Amino acid sequence: MRMRWMAVFVAAVALAAGALADEPFKIGINNFGQANFFARIGRQVMINVVEALGGVPVSTVTANVPDRIAAIESFISMGVDAIIIQEGDIKMAAPALEEAKRRGIIIASMDAGTAPFVDVVVESNNWVMGAMAACELVNRLQGKAKIVLIWNPLGQMIRMRAGELKLVLTEYPDSEVVAEFVYAWPDFFPDIKAKMESVLTAHPEPGSINAVFATFDGAGVAAAAAIREAGRQNEFIIVGIDGDPMAYEEMAKPDSPFVATVAQQPWLMAETVVKMVFALLRGEELPRRHVYIPAKLVIKEALPPESEWPYPERYADYGTDTGPEIPWDKLGG
Repeated sequence: MRMRWMAVFVAAVALAAGALADEPFKIGINNFGQANFFARIGRQVMINVVEALGGVPVSTVTANVPDRIAAIESFISMGVDAIIIQEGDIKMAAPALEEAKRRGIIIASMDAGTAPFVDVVVESNNWVMGAMAACELVNRLQGKAKIVLIWNPLGQMIRMRAGELKLVLTEYPDSEVVAEFVYAWPDFFPDIKAKMESVLTAHPEPGSINAVFATFDGAGVAAAAAIREAGRQNEFIIVGIDGDPMAYEEMAKPDSPFVATVAQQPWLMAETVVKMVFALLRGEELPRRHVYIPAKLVIKEALPPESEWPYPERYADYGTDTGPEIPWDKLGG
């Protein structure tokens, strides 16, 4: 009888273990707002790809660091297998993420920067994009740029882009940052427009300021609105970063001072970060854990056709039928 009960017990344990092994991976996804196309596409595609790979997405959207930390703590209590942080600065949530790491949870960053506790980083190269935008700006003004810098230190990627502008300016003695301000997030548009209006009022002379370096495209669009209302379009150029369809709409206007952006691929970024996370959860080795998604300069004189502008609704189904293969052939250095 004892042997029979022992056999039953072993069979029950084996069945329970098998059931656990068959449980889908649970993936916590946290977005730092949904204020622009990048955030919305990233969130939707990550959810799509997690589901396509048989996982369970647990998605949260937070607008500040304390709420982000609370969301991470909730992920931990739910027993997620991995946490993906999109945008902002992943280091600002370090205590919560370090606790998740101690519990064996995979930590991934989608354009949220890096830190020692992060297992996977997928982003565009923000150093390179900042330099590309900065060079386009000073070259268009023949090295004589009087710049308004719009940025926010809460984003690691934003700090990198702004830092590259200042580095580029070390080689252009006749160019300088004349004014700068920090934008609000996620309600950036009215905030930036009002602050840009104040900068314009403080610098009424033509040539006293002649350029805007927008660390993301939405900032450039808001600045363009203020400049247009002031009737000073012919005095300025604006460069941005993202490849936001809002920027393309603005750049397509004949009188727009918005002349260039560096276009990212958030759909490919989101697909890649999820697939790398799943590879680690399956126990696979990755040849690299920090990858860059290619970005390119887009200028006013050569906009892509409107059919190619990356409106979020065009990516609503992206990744829903994908397989587990990581698209290494599409990734940068």
